[in-house]
Amino acid sequence: MGEEGWKEVTGGEALRFKAYVLQFESQPCSFSKNYSTLLTLLNLCSPNSLVVVPEVAVTGFCYQEKEEAVKFSEKVFSELLSFSEGLSLTIVITGFEKINGKIFNTVKVFDRGREVLSRPKVKLFLPGGEGEHFSAGSLESVKVVETSVGVLAPVICFELRFYEIIKRLKEQGGEVFTVPAQWGRARRDHWETLIKARAIEFQRFFIGANGSGQMAGSSKIVDPWGRVISECKDGTAVIEGEVDLSLIKQVERKLPLSS
Repeated sequence: MGEEGWKEVTGGEALRFKAYVLQFESQPCSFSKNYSTLLTLLNLCSPNSLVVVPEVAVTGFCYQEKEEAVKFSEKVFSELLSFSEGLSLTIVITGFEKINGKIFNTVKVFDRGREVLSRPKVKLFLPGGEGEHFSAGSLESVKVVETSVGVLAPVICFELRFYEIIKRLKEQGGEVFTVPAQWGRARRDHWETLIKARAIEFQRFFIGANGSGQMAGSSKIVDPWGRVISECKDGTAVIEGEVDLSLIKQVERKLPLSS
């Protein structure tokens, strides 16, 4: 592990922290291989930082073995919850979850040993068959969460396209929008454009963790000006960047969008 990933700066300055994105290719149903890759990359992240993992990273879209994917996701959620405490990390990850007989693509936020948010994906990607295998959550479940590194606003992949979801999260006080994704390579331009446009439009940090391989890659950390702090086009990588929350107020003062 590296040096301390964040500090509470004295003298009235806002919280600064390191953010990491883990980018890698998730092979459907290759549970152990995917998880091993995740853990290898996670070990490169400094304590006291934020880590965002691609959508369904440890299972892929393993529709032919959904019950096994649910069980393995449960195991990973439990272990990462413990790791988040031991490594002093805030982790954003999604996976299969079964509730009352229905299977959801659920985002979890683990904050240094506490599960502080869990909610299902609201906008399923129907062209990819998600609607046949997952149940959708409700818009009312979409919410922000206060963590050790600020107020996080999780958005799951396809949800990035929906203005009402992003607006709802900003109105709730979201500071850092985290976007776990498996965004297709054929729509890479959409991903790259949307994640920067949303950062500019809503004047917030956006952190996109996308899968690679058959997916578009192009994971990135974008500041409220729409500037890319760090990114990686293809392959397996740990992307690192500093998030300075004071920049949000600076941008809002220099370019006020509300009357």
